[in-house]
Order: sequence, then structure tokens, then C-alpha cells
Amino acid sequence: MITKTKSRFRWEGWESSGREDWVFSVKHPCELIGVHAKLIDAQLKESEKVEYCIYSPRVSSTSTPSGLKVDESSSGICVTDKRFIISNNKHTKGTKPTLLSIDFEDVLYFNIGSAMLLSWFSLEFINDGKLSRVAIIFGSNGKHHFQKALRAFKKYSFAIDTDDFKLDSPLPAAFIHKIEDKIHCNYLKTLLSNQEKCILTFSCRYVWEKTLNKRSLFRRKSTSTYLISKATILLTNKALMIARDTLETSPGISLDIFNIPLHKISGIGMFEENADAGKIYKLKIKFSGEVSPSTLDISLTDIDEETRIFLNSISSLLKLKEEE
Repeated sequence: MITKTKSRFRWEGWESSGREDWVFSVKHPCELIGVHAKLIDAQLKESEKVEYCIYSPRVSSTSTPSGLKVDESSSGICVTDKRFIISNNKHTKGTKPTLLSIDFEDVLYFNIGSAMLLSWFSLEFINDGKLSRVAIIFGSNGKHHFQKALRAFKKYSFAIDTDDFKLDSPLPAAFIHKIEDKIHCNYLKTLLSNQEKCILTFSCRYVWEKTLNKRSLFRRKSTSTYLISKATILLTNKALMIARDTLETSPGISLDIFNIPLHKISGIGMFEENADAGKIYKLKIKFSGEVSPSTLDISLTDIDEETRIFLNSISSLLKLKEEE
């Protein structure tokens, strides 16, 4: 039987196995279980406001259809008005729990995805001038908690003033029906924060590049192959969002979404390439500030002329200057 102690830590003295049945949210980090409560609570500052706080137990899967790989662990996730605070516990002897503090300004983009009973979340962020990643795999019964936490983060994201550009930028309720793929539509809708405005959406296909290693008696040869899945691009006044079906599952069953804050983009360029899959349009996104690698390449196909023109003009539209 679990009883409250006189301490402010609700579950003090109760060691979590990390095998709890579901993801859940709490009002304050001190209500988390296991080591996560003290680790995150000790990091909080009096000036910070807790927006959302989650406990995520470990699951047996360590990889996802989108290619994400993580160690098996439980996690605590706290979103404040300034940063992410993420604790991680592998529940193995000799391995100490870890804690990460990631300021909103250091976040370059996030991914969130789902494949039936399995879901995942990752943050790409700047750490000492280099691109780093933190990732969590969790049960899909907790997907809505992660979506709410990400909406809390996006609430503080910089938004461009669409009135300056005389753009038709309605709120999601008046726009979201324009997205052709209804599964993509429903997922994207869960990541739109309050007062976020939509500017443009279009359907295309996402190009996955895979490296295949072929062996013979005398040598080993690496070749690249291209696989294609459905995708939807959504541009808002806060982010460039890309929903893509992942591979290795039935269409519409597995989906992964990029969210790239607009103020982190210093330039966008579109380049054409010829490959076995046909003509590929490589969207090269340059990040602002000093970070290595400084670009994110996203390959697309099935893009019409009007869409190509718009993608090539996003930099000037957003008053962004590409670095030479």
C-alpha cells in the first residue's frame, strides 16, 4: 500500500520499476514516481511556471519504423515556460539516472510519431554548438499527453505577423479541412497551439534514403536506394510541419511528424536531383546560429510547379536571409 509522507514528494520511498502500465500526467514534478520527482523538482526555479509534466514508463521496444533507436528506460518530462527538463532511468545496477535541461531557444525541431500501440518523441537541440538528440519511446495510450506537452512548448514559439505579408492565414478550425489525407490532418491538428495560424498546405511524397550493404566473396559494397511514402506539408505562422507515413507498416498505420520552428530557420532552398526514384526535390533547411550540422535535408517528390515556387520563396516571405 502506498501512503503519502509528510514530505512534499508524494511517492517518496517508493522505487519505481519503470514497468507501470501507462503514461500519466501530474500537476507538479514532486508528484512523479521513482527518482524522477527529486531530479526534476531540484532543477525547477521559483521563477518558472510548470506547463505540463509527464511520467513515461519504459517499453520493450527500442526502435521505431521511422529509424529512431533508444535505450529502454523510464522518463520524466516537465515543460515549463522556459525549457524542457527530462529525466531518464534505465533501471539497471551501476547506471545512474540522468537529467537534461533544454532551453526552448536551443530546440531546433521535434518529431512525434505513432505506429499502432507504439509511439515516440524526440527533440533535436543545440548542445555546445553541436546537434544533439533526446528521444523517448512510449505506449500509444499516452500519446495525448505528449501532444499536450508539445502544444505547451509551441505556445511560447515566435510567430510571424502574417498581416505584414497580407496572407490569408485563418485559425486551424477554418483551415484544417484543406488537408487531403484525413489521418495526417488529425495528427497535425493535435500539434497546433492556441492562436496558431495556418498559411499553406499541400500533399506530396516523402523520399526515404536507405543504405544497403551488399557482400561478395571479395568485397563489400554500399548502395543507396530510395523508398517513397505519402506526406503532407503544413506551414503555419510558427512552424514548418511535415507529416510522413513511415515504412515497414501498412499505409496510414504509422506516421511521423516534423515540427521546425520558423525562427530557427535562416534559409530554405529547393534543389532538383535525378535518382532511381525519378526527379527528387531536396528541401535544404539552414538553421540560424552556429550549429553542426547546420542544415536539415528533406527529400520530396510529386511537387507541382506552384508549390515549388512557393517553397523557394519562403525565405523572402519570412524576411529570412540565407547565409552565403
